Amino acid sequence: MKGEFGSISRKGFEGRFGYGMRSRSHRVVEDCSVTVVDALRQSCWANMPSELLRDVLMRIEESECSWPQRKNVVACAGVCRSWREIMKEIVRNLEVSGKMTFPISLKQPGPRDTLIQCFIKRNRGNQTYHLYLNLSQASNDDGKFLLAARRCRRPTYTDYIISLNADDVSKGSNNYIGKLRSNFLGTKFTIYDAQPPNAGAKVTKSRSTRIVGMRQVSPKVPAGNYPVAHISYELNVLVQVASVKNFQLVASLENGAGGQEQENVILQFGKVGKDIFTMDYQYPISAFQAFAICLSSFDTKIACE
Repeated sequence: MKGEFGSISRKGFEGRFGYGMRSRSHRVVEDCSVTVVDALRQSCWANMPSELLRDVLMRIEESECSWPQRKNVVACAGVCRSWREIMKEIVRNLEVSGKMTFPISLKQPGPRDTLIQCFIKRNRGNQTYHLYLNLSQASNDDGKFLLAARRCRRPTYTDYIISLNADDVSKGSNNYIGKLRSNFLGTKFTIYDAQPPNAGAKVTKSRSTRIVGMRQVSPKVPAGNYPVAHISYELNVLVQVASVKNFQLVASLENGAGGQEQENVILQFGKVGKDIFTMDYQYPISAFQAFAICLSSFDTKIACE
């Protein structure tokens, strides 16, 4: 995102020659003047004293804690290269700060001490699913858009294409970040990441009343469709529950002081209205992984029908 600091008026040129009637020489002069002015403006911002600039940006980052105000932090990172480098140093990852800022936050593990509260809207007509970040506790909260997914049925499997852009959900898009694929029965799923992170958390022991066998790895591999997690549904559990659209994914922790095994909720999903579902998650999974896990609950379970 690039900052916008005004525009050059072209009224004089257009008034003299009219639309579509400007000579080539005038167009060249105008384009050059715009380039020079833009370069001067960028140099003015880039040449601010580094100590002053860092202090200003740190104050902005600290004051704009939540969306939609958080967009000012993103705008600062788009002013010029020097601003961007400073913002990369100042803005901490989601696990530490608990703040979603840049798109990379969607691939980072959530915070350790609190749940990130989101919700999913389902559109039955075009078989799409939109993930939003909760901005308030109000029932009419529109939220901040995070991710979109589109269901693509095939003869022997189903794909859920996941994108950063709600209007461009396709594997050939630059906004494509991964997919979820189910088997024919709808009982086993694989999460594919278009660009797996170089470092990430690993769930060594996790279980749920409805989801088992999940694991996460984050190897260094070229961009592509690489499986980073597997999800399976137990048939004997599926036939006993009223709905798989309400579940908790818990991680077993080390034994507590009393010698009893402790549990930590890392994902909870539930229906709260017509085609509206809550999705709360925290460390060690990311928003992308949590969204993919929740998408698996929407898929048809042929073995249970």
